[in-house]
Amino acid sequence: MDTLPTPAAPRADLEDEGPLTPDAWLRSRIPEAGLGASARRLVNYLLTNVGEAGFAKAADVAEAVGVSISSVTRLAQQLGFEGWPHLQRDLRARYLAQLTMVDVADIHSVTDPPFQSSLRRDAVSLRETIDSLDDRIIGRVAELLHGATRIHVTAMGSFAAVGLALSHNLLIAGYPTQALLDRDALLTNTVATLGEGDVLVVCSYWRHYRTVVGAAVAAHARGARIVAIADYLPAQLAEVVDEAVLIPAEGTSFFASLTVPMAVQQGIMATLARLDPERTRQQMRETERLWTEIGLLVDPRSA
Repeated sequence: MDTLPTPAAPRADLEDEGPLTPDAWLRSRIPEAGLGASARRLVNYLLTNVGEAGFAKAADVAEAVGVSISSVTRLAQQLGFEGWPHLQRDLRARYLAQLTMVDVADIHSVTDPPFQSSLRRDAVSLRETIDSLDDRIIGRVAELLHGATRIHVTAMGSFAAVGLALSHNLLIAGYPTQALLDRDALLTNTVATLGEGDVLVVCSYWRHYRTVVGAAVAAHARGARIVAIADYLPAQLAEVVDEAVLIPAEGTSFFASLTVPMAVQQGIMATLARLDPERTRQQMRETERLWTEIGLLVDPRSA
């Protein structure tokens, strides 16, 4: 595969007072060597039509600017992406991150029943993830988790549900895991104990919490490895992650969607189980034995 041109690295210090706006982020990706005439026209279009471009197909962008679809693909590669879908994903995530919950609901106002619209949006997001997420990234994440001395999973808000599911599944599969969910003090105090051999998994989407990003930076400085499962990476987080799983978390109403993040953590666990099936089986047998011993679950035969 050809090596993609290296864009100018987004500066972390620019985000000290908050995440870059989509247009500032886009400008920060432009290579120092500059762009050709067609690429400059495309960038100007994206800068002035961020919201529309985040939801447009490559063909629509090309037609609006009067260039070929291949020009759109080349621009994405010049900015450091594999193609338009990957650039569009990051652009849309950053656009949505600057909106309030009410704003997000307004831009998704549709005539379809809200329930059906929500399911269709999730189906599209799942299909986009299947098409764009590289299995090799998931494999590398599984390897990091498999080799970890300790695993810590952090998430805030509604996405704590994703962190809870992942930490629960890791624990019953035999991996020493602690859930650091919606508790800033616990997260901070735990990060102070991290070091080499530890892995911190960050589940963070839409509008990232400062405490989560700060915890990742501090954990990295102490020698821990960082895995991010997110829709985009603020510059400070991008500088410290060892592996990033970038996926959509876009909903159609006031709320972000947990569907793809939940599905991805399930996929990570399936990959991890395949990596060391005997370890997983042994721990599952022991867990099931203990469940029976203490009567944790209702016996369906007596229900």
